[in-house]
Amino acid sequence: MITVIIPILNAMPYLTEALASLEAQTFRDFEVCLWDNGSTDVSVEEARRWIPSRLPGRVVTGRPLPLHECLAAMVEEAQTEFVARMDGDDVSLPIRFERQIECLLANKALGIVGGQCPLMDQGGKLLGVSHPGPLGHDDIMTLMMVRSALTHPALMFRRDAILDAGNYRHPKPVEDLDLYLRMAQICKFQNLSDPILHYRIHPMSICQSNLAGQSRQSAGVVDAYAKTIYGISSRDFQQLRAKKSSAAWEMLKSAAFRAGGDSKKFYSIAMSPTFTYVGRCMTSEGDYFSKLIFKFLDAMTSVFPAKS
Repeated sequence: MITVIIPILNAMPYLTEALASLEAQTFRDFEVCLWDNGSTDVSVEEARRWIPSRLPGRVVTGRPLPLHECLAAMVEEAQTEFVARMDGDDVSLPIRFERQIECLLANKALGIVGGQCPLMDQGGKLLGVSHPGPLGHDDIMTLMMVRSALTHPALMFRRDAILDAGNYRHPKPVEDLDLYLRMAQICKFQNLSDPILHYRIHPMSICQSNLAGQSRQSAGVVDAYAKTIYGISSRDFQQLRAKKSSAAWEMLKSAAFRAGGDSKKFYSIAMSPTFTYVGRCMTSEGDYFSKLIFKFLDAMTSVFPAKS
């Protein structure tokens, strides 16, 4: 049912633990496509110790590609209904695939299911911190206004939804965010409340190497879809992110656009801690009107919490 796509480039010494975590999955109906992009360490040799003798699947070598092209090729070549992302330095918890596949099978509207990802250091020690991902689709899309709300190597996708959205096509560091924003126009997202993957922090990881240029480029990617998804023109969205417009006014207009005339949906979007958090991220020091509005929404949310 699942193809696990793993792009690697010099993934040792972490690859062994990553592959062992797949062998420990409680849901066993998957195969692995591990794509090497020119490793000069023993990553390929280690991968072949596991695949296909211990993990069904294949190791692709001799075809190094940029990350987004590599991911797109693996999605195209997958023969399964679902695709799971993973990096060669992270650790999937045993229940991960079982929980994600349950959600996707239970709700045909879902195109992506993620979860919580505690951080660990190079030695595998949990750091006791994480970046909690909001659970429901509306909160996920609200947080996308300022940063990604999904942890890419912990996601499971519906393959048809990726292809219908145009597959991976934007170079790193925003190959994932660009795909999410296109998929958001045809399907829903969800994060599980439980930890499903231990996310390793070290200088050579794919995600860490993306961070340097991510903030600036992610802003440009969101700008491109701001009108379609958030009902805000690219120019106005740039002004909002630069804290040069009324954050509360623009955020509430956007919530109304996303609600499409549904008052309950508007309430669910606006009466959320994620909404006020994002609003405050885009509120300037002198924007007293927005500060007052978000303070009011916080108070209302504590009395009348919106349902997830």
